[in-house]
Amino acid sequence: MGFLNVSILIVGGGPAGSLSAINIGRRGEHEIVIVEEHQSAGFPVQCAGLISDACYSELKKFSKRSLVNRIKGAFFFSPDGGYVELIGRRKGVVVERKILDVELLEKASEYAEVILKSSYLFSKIRESSQNIAKIRTPSGITGIKYDFLIGADGANSRIAKEFSFTKGEIYSAVQFEMKFECLDENMVELYFGEKYSDGFFAYSIPLDSSTARIGVVSKTEPIRFLSNLLNKHPSVKQRKGGSITELNAGAIPIGLNEVVKGNVCLIGDSAGMVKPYTGGGLYYHLVASKVLGKSFPDLEGFKKEYLKVMGKEYTTGEKILRLYKLLSDADYCDLVRLGKEYIETHSEKLDMDHPSTILQFIPSLLKIFVRKPLLVAKITKELL
Repeated sequence: MGFLNVSILIVGGGPAGSLSAINIGRRGEHEIVIVEEHQSAGFPVQCAGLISDACYSELKKFSKRSLVNRIKGAFFFSPDGGYVELIGRRKGVVVERKILDVELLEKASEYAEVILKSSYLFSKIRESSQNIAKIRTPSGITGIKYDFLIGADGANSRIAKEFSFTKGEIYSAVQFEMKFECLDENMVELYFGEKYSDGFFAYSIPLDSSTARIGVVSKTEPIRFLSNLLNKHPSVKQRKGGSITELNAGAIPIGLNEVVKGNVCLIGDSAGMVKPYTGGGLYYHLVASKVLGKSFPDLEGFKKEYLKVMGKEYTTGEKILRLYKLLSDADYCDLVRLGKEYIETHSEKLDMDHPSTILQFIPSLLKIFVRKPLLVAKITKELL
């Protein structure tokens, strides 16, 4: 049996894999193969599809048809149904991942050979020559000789497991696309409280005035928490419709993994390149692929430069995540009730891609909660 002989083998044809192929391949210096286990990119859907307008302005160069809706801000709900409105300096966009992923992979195919319906099995490591990856294709097992291996194969990465990369936690997400009476079709809604998530939050992302993606990210039992949201939340239960058109579920990696080992690197969800405080990853994947394209074949240089650019955002995002777990339902109610005027007035400082921007107004906000010393202590401990 003959072997396909390439410089770079990318496992995974989602955005991280496709963007890596595009950014490395446009230099014209390397033979690249992408192996994708599904018959098409974008299936199954494991993403809510909310990204910043800055991220979309980059992705729309490759994807012309994926735009679904534009988002101007968010309503943050306390467990009792109260809410505060945040309009940040960065706006949002809702995309259809089934379209976005396909169009990105089509663009990547200009720089790489794409092999669909094929699964990476394992590698035979050779000291003095190219390594050989075993691939299961519809016609049988074949081999691909490679110089570099890039794992873009998701939160449960086979590459990460095989090469013993350290990993962070995995949270679970469940989402319905359903009829829903949105408060504003251009505003996301976020729901906090112990009934609606274990250490994270629930959400609704409007597609139009009467349809939304409603879901939960949670460390445990996301289905139970989603049921609570739809049937017990003071606001949501009054506005939900009866028609569910789509169910999606996925894994959300929390915490940046080990990224590089020798000639193997991880990118995207497989590397934990996800915002720790929202679970969104496309912006981080875009940044990482650009850095990889400039650094390649210096993988250690890629890791160093990526951490230089994004390290602060992970540190701040992880602090916000820990705060989710510390705050009680009463704390969330106090935050919304007491901080409503200040938060709504100063939210224009926030950038959804950069959680470090929240630190700019925390000291002033804490002065409002002077009569809530325990709440102040929790926020100060984590964020300051």
